Amino acid sequence: MESEKYIPIINKEEICKVYIEDILLIEQDLRKTMIYTEENKLWRYGKIDELLRFLDDRFFRCHQSCIINMDKVIKMKEQTIFFKNGFKIVMGKEKFKSAKQKFAHYMINGLLS
Repeated sequence: MESEKYIPIINKEEICKVYIEDILLIEQDLRKTMIYTEENKLWRYGKIDELLRFLDDRFFRCHQSCIINMDKVIKMKEQTIFFKNGFKIVMGKEKFKSAKQKFAHYMINGLLS
């Protein structure tokens, strides 16, 4: 079942599950990987690459240190990605261009299936 897929968070402050359908984006910040959901910002030690095995096709790696959940994106405009809960991130021109193309392709394919 889709709702059973999660990323384990284990750090000195807490141990918990983050269900992948709740994730907005994942960012690498030095030795920590930050996981943003609609309500929380969680972290774990390690590289962003270690989390790829938990993710599916709705996740897109915009650049080396950022993965977005395209199901949670509502708009991309002026090098900014806007998420359902009002959260937004700004990207460089080239990375934004590839993210925008991937998002357009993702939306069109979602409508066709």
